[in-house]
Amino acid sequence: GAGPHLWGVRPAGGDGMKVFTLCFTGISGSGKTTLANGVGEYLKRCEIPVQVIDGDILRGELGNLFGYTREERMKQNRIVRVLAGYLNRNDISTIVAVVAPFEDMRRQMREVLGEGYIQVYLDCPVEECAKRDVKGYYKKKEKMENFSGVSDTFEIPENSELVIDTVHLTVEESVEKIVGYLKKRGYCP
Repeated sequence: GAGPHLWGVRPAGGDGMKVFTLCFTGISGSGKTTLANGVGEYLKRCEIPVQVIDGDILRGELGNLFGYTREERMKQNRIVRVLAGYLNRNDISTIVAVVAPFEDMRRQMREVLGEGYIQVYLDCPVEECAKRDVKGYYKKKEKMENFSGVSDTFEIPENSELVIDTVHLTVEESVEKIVGYLKKRGYCP
């Protein structure tokens, strides 16, 4: 496998902004897709080159090659890391929305993607996520094996740059908090 910081230090892109990967992690229904798209839209309005990589969409686009066992999730996550790294190397920041249920998975992302890796943990209790059930997973949870946070492990992230309480903050407030973090660190104007 590739060693740490495969992509090296990523200087500012053509627009003078530093390149980054913003990684949203949390259980299904915590708001990853919603916030990834919200931050992505904001950055596009600022003319920051950015690509949103949604784990569920990517999984479908890859023809559902991988299931949900730990090994299959690790493979899927590797693809996400490689794609984010390729984009970053070409001055395109990425916003990744993935469950990434295991700490070692998130650690690998941080090691490979380097200093521009920003982890955002969406803290939302399973009961609230089940109420939202945007994708219908909780309705069929009895039939689902390896359902992170329900019938399988979701390790609470230890080293997130941001923790967003998606129960008490609105989408707008959450996007504002994340964008504020990016501005403070020179990732967007």
